[in-house]
Amino acid sequence: MILGSSCKSSFVCLLFISNSFCDSDDGICRCRPYYVQYNDSTCLPPSLLGFGCAVDAQCRVKVKNTHCVSGLCNCLSNFIPLRRDKCLPVAKVGEYCLSHEQCRLSDKYTYCDWILPNIYGKCRCPMGYLYRDDERCLPHLGNKCKSSDDCEAATPGAYCKKHKKVNSCNCREGLKSSKNKLRCEPKSIQGLEGERFFIRFSVEVVSIGKMCVRNSQCQARDPYSTCINGSCQCLSKTSYCNPKNTSCHKDTFQCRNGQCISWFFVCDSQKNCVDGSDENECIRYKCPLEAFQCNDGTCLSRSVVCNGKWECPDGSDEARCYKGISCDKHSFQCANGQCFPQYVLCNAVTDCSDGSDEFEAICARGEKCSSNEYLCNNGQCRSTAILCSGLDGCGDNSDEEKCEVCYCEKP
Repeated sequence: MILGSSCKSSFVCLLFISNSFCDSDDGICRCRPYYVQYNDSTCLPPSLLGFGCAVDAQCRVKVKNTHCVSGLCNCLSNFIPLRRDKCLPVAKVGEYCLSHEQCRLSDKYTYCDWILPNIYGKCRCPMGYLYRDDERCLPHLGNKCKSSDDCEAATPGAYCKKHKKVNSCNCREGLKSSKNKLRCEPKSIQGLEGERFFIRFSVEVVSIGKMCVRNSQCQARDPYSTCINGSCQCLSKTSYCNPKNTSCHKDTFQCRNGQCISWFFVCDSQKNCVDGSDENECIRYKCPLEAFQCNDGTCLSRSVVCNGKWECPDGSDEARCYKGISCDKHSFQCANGQCFPQYVLCNAVTDCSDGSDEFEAICARGEKCSSNEYLCNNGQCRSTAILCSGLDGCGDNSDEEKCEVCYCEKP
């Protein structure tokens, strides 16, 4: 007797298969309601978050937006667990929420403003934070911050000053806060050869190593830098802060304003740099090193290489993605020869049919991470795609700690 066989009573089915019954509608042995058929002779029970599983269906019977990972039911990415029975989706400012963490899936500064205490509420920006049209909460001067990019986006000329207890937005050296604390105003500082000058934030902000035309572009970002031979350089040269060592993670893209972002976002037709340079620099036949260049010169995000779709007009993004040949250098090759986009490596979702993209021997081998991987502080190996993505991809946030170009030493 197997599942799908003819039967006359549920007793007959149960003799051979646990948790089965005889469906009176058609006289066929089936799994009981809420049980999942695993093979011809096994009915698996439903499972809640954190409990054991063999297949995704066991999790999804009871909890939506779940899957089975390493033998346990977990929420899908971009969902967070609530108790054992819910996976909460992203909640943006103004939308209903059931926890603070649900709001922070959308923005790291938001919180759930309770309507019924600890039951439900709506996502809000904290007092003293700017809410922008792109649905971001940004800290004004004097408020808690997590990156200088956030302070700069709310108040040009501000940065996230590190304190022992709380980091907060402050005006950079050479600037002072306006009386209403909404602007950083220029003040005169001693410049080169005794001349006095003003840092003006009406000019473009350019960080060290990036092309410039005027000194003011460099000094708008760093008062101790200047434009030399067409690129921003430090007045005082050091080994730890220079155009070849900007302190950002290797294999990230340096925006012109000093922000660094994941290669995943470069040339993806969406502006992720505050100044839009991740898209403005996608010039045909002169693509950024962190992007993919098609044979016809078109610039695309490396995330589309070997995704099974022709993104390049000439299909060159899929040219080396066939089993039996070496995959494109910007992709990931499974142990069985399959080719996938590079970001699938160790992302907690099994993409290779043999599971080799998530083998523990690959994803937790510590100091032996490959050149296309990043070694987290906790010893995990992850795809470099997680670096400066805005989300904690390591589990210890070490991938989000070096995402801003360094500042020059005072001469």
